[in-house]
Parts: sequence; C-alpha cells; structure tokens
Amino acid sequence: MGCGRAGETDLIGDSRQCGCIDTEASLAGPASTLTNRQEATLIVGIDVHKHNHAAALIDDRGGEIATLIIANTPKGYRGLIDWLVDHGAAGAVIGVENPGSYGRCLVTALAGAGFEVLQVPAWRTHRERPRRGPGKTDPGDAISIAHVVRTKREDLGPAEEPEIVRALGMLELQRRRFVRDRTQAIQRLRSDWTQHDPVAEASVIRCDRQRELNKLRRLQLGPSLAARTAARCIRELARDITDLNARIADLDREIAQLLAEHDNPLADLHGAGSNLAATIIAQAGDVRRFRNASAFARFCGAAPIPCGSGKTANRHRLHRGGNRQLNAALYRIAVVQQRHHPQAKTYLARKIAEGKTPREARRALKRHLANVLYRRLYAWANAAPSMNLLT
Repeated sequence: MGCGRAGETDLIGDSRQCGCIDTEASLAGPASTLTNRQEATLIVGIDVHKHNHAAALIDDRGGEIATLIIANTPKGYRGLIDWLVDHGAAGAVIGVENPGSYGRCLVTALAGAGFEVLQVPAWRTHRERPRRGPGKTDPGDAISIAHVVRTKREDLGPAEEPEIVRALGMLELQRRRFVRDRTQAIQRLRSDWTQHDPVAEASVIRCDRQRELNKLRRLQLGPSLAARTAARCIRELARDITDLNARIADLDREIAQLLAEHDNPLADLHGAGSNLAATIIAQAGDVRRFRNASAFARFCGAAPIPCGSGKTANRHRLHRGGNRQLNAALYRIAVVQQRHHPQAKTYLARKIAEGKTPREARRALKRHLANVLYRRLYAWANAAPSMNLLT
C-alpha cells in the first residue's frame, strides 16, 4: 500500500501514520536475470576509485572467495562481469560504496547486465573495517563492503539514481559553487576597497546588488599607482560578481522549471522554495530506499538522541550526524514556519508548555518536518515516471 500525499490543509504536514513498504524490488527492470533475493548466495563488494576499482567476492557465510582489481573503463567493467560469471556469481548481489561519482558508470554497466546493485554508505563500511585488523588496502575495503551487504542487505537502497535526482543534484551543486565563488569575490572586493576608502566601503551593505555593482565598475580611487591598481581589481571583481549573479539566476530558473515539469512534491510546503526543494530531492534521492520515516529522519540527523538521567530521564540532545545538507534544509523550513506559520507557532508553544526549551521545541518541529518530507517524497517517488526510470 502506498503513501498518500500530505493534505493541503496541513500547514506543517499531515501527522497521520502511513503504511509505507520497501519497494526496492519494484525498481528492477523487466530484463533482470537475477535469481530471487533469498536464493542468491554470493555477494560482491566494490571499492571505487578514480582510475581503478577493487572487487571482492564472498559467500553467504562471509567466506572470502576471490578479489579483483579492474580499470575504471568499459573494458574493465566487461572483465568484472566475465570474472563473476567464471566464479558462478551471475546472480550475485553487488554492493558499491558511495557510487555517486567514480562508480556511476560501473553501476550503470552492472545494472544493465542484470545484477542487483546496492549502495553502501561509507559509515557502514567504517564500522566493518576494524574487524579486519590494522592496515588498509583496496581489496580489504571491498571485502568489508561485501560483509556490509551480507549483514545489512535489507537496509541498503539501490545504487542507481533516478535521472531527475541526478539532474537536480548537478544543478544544485553547480549553484552552490557559484554562490561560494560570489561570496569569495565579494570578500576580496571589500578587502581591497577598505584599504583605500574604508568609509565608502562601510557605507555599502550589499555588494551583490546591481545598483552598487554598476557604481563599482566605474570606481576611481585616486591618481597614485596603488590606488589605480586597486580600482582596476575592484572593477574586475564587480564584473565577476555581476556575471555570477546572472549564472545563479539562470540556474534558479532552470531548477524551478525542472521541478514544475516533474510535479514538485514540496511546492505547497511552507518555507520550502524551489532551491530548497532541489537540495532536499538531490540529497534524499529515492526515499523508498529507507525502511520507514524514522530511518529517513535518522539519515537527516533530525532524530534526537536520548541523553537523560534521573530527573532528566526524558531529555534528548542534538544528533550531529546525518546528512548536513538535509539537516540545514529542515532547519531553514522550521525557522520560516516558526516566524510565519500559525500552526507551527501553536506546535512550538505546546512543546514549550510541555517543558522543552525553545531550541528543543524547534528540534521537535524539525523531527516532525522530516516525517512530512518523507511522506511527500515517498508519494512523489511512486507517482513520478522519472523516479521509476533508472538510467
């Protein structure tokens, strides 16, 4: 049974429980040649790198069978598939650690050959490595990845990302890079300007506004060599900031258009604009890979950790783990709702009346919003065609 979209009247989200189930198996293509999940006995772990990948093959009891180093090329992928067939592992389950960059082409090749390829988070592998003793090698890391697949298979999601997630992820990352570059350019401009005219520099609050940039592109600081050189540097930086403003605006329009074409699941969520929605979708990926809403909240770092004792037995503290981009997105939505959302204000007031501090109440709101995001993203993943066509 799927999970319906949150009600339009719920400003901070529907709090009803929904019967979400694991739908990873539904993502497999019709051409899959794999055996049933319960029948597969061989497991492969792959440690990906820029030039080479290390693969390790183990049985269902953890016994090591063989290891292999392949090149990160189509010929290397073909060699890996042939190696698996030669070892009778045509139906093996494959785990790849963080396949989002160097391992993306490998994952596509393996999925196209009919293998079930799962994503193994790095933190799970880090927990497994100490069991192998001191030292570190790529084949050893691949064996650790395979052991994670053997013991935590039901908790792992597919390694292939839907096309819409990949597209939004690249656009959102590019925008963050441009924003970072613009911030650095503004800092350099102010640093050069304040050395020659600190009064004028202090009078300008926003150096990224077009009116101020137009003035800065005509700036003159004096006849001396140092002043003329500083003015030239400031004018060039102003042109760079203008160019970055245009690039960021273009990306904003492209992200908003892409979300509109694919039925933005967070369009009516108070506090979640198009850029924030793109960040959430890109970082969360296909939420059907999570066991339930609680697992998603833990991934976001929004699930508080118990820390009470004695009279403070029911206290919880902040969890500093999890995906920090998603955690920051939840914080921004919570702050906006705290200021402008009537139901969020009522919710926070109720939590404070229960004895929570304002900060703890806001964390409770973030935890609630994590449930809202999960339900909306889950319903959208089941309904959106682009989330069910892996490329």
